Amino acid sequence: MNIATVAKIPRPSKEQRIDTIVESARKVFCSCGFEKGSVLDIATDAGIAEGTIYRYFDSKHRLLDEVLRRHYSVIFDDIQQTLPSIEGHGNRLRYLIRRTLITISEDRGMCGLRTLYARQLDDKHPSLSQDQNRRMAVLMANEVKAGIKNGSFRTGTSPSIVCDMIGGGLELIEYSYMRTGKAIDVD
Repeated sequence: MNIATVAKIPRPSKEQRIDTIVESARKVFCSCGFEKGSVLDIATDAGIAEGTIYRYFDSKHRLLDEVLRRHYSVIFDDIQQTLPSIEGHGNRLRYLIRRTLITISEDRGMCGLRTLYARQLDDKHPSLSQDQNRRMAVLMANEVKAGIKNGSFRTGTSPSIVCDMIGGGLELIEYSYMRTGKAIDVD
């Protein structure tokens, strides 16, 4: 008599399950949008029961927060590694603008999530997108201030106005890209 042995498949770690859920949420939110993408859709994509998601995330909004947190983490990790190696405050400012344009153009679904989420107005709890936009504005303002100090930018230049102009221009580019789908010429 042959007894077949059943190989026991190891259960994924908590971190692996969370990673799978977050990646599935990113796919669903990017393809369907946040409002139309359901927790059931996410669970189906992840190959798990819907209730499993609620073990790790108490709401669909918390799941979106994690998708965006990870997205921004990759961007700012890249910036932290690259920015110090760039010489000149003007070049560093151009790099920050270019990096933002690349972020906009590389994934239209994430671009839509960022755009939608940045528009949520809640002064008590600003969205993660708003926080990250402020973080980028601080990096840009610091480059302008340092450039003024070393003479590469004109004295009297307003860092906040420069950042508002750059931010406004980038927001218009992002909005146009979302509306038309027309590729962005990053260069």
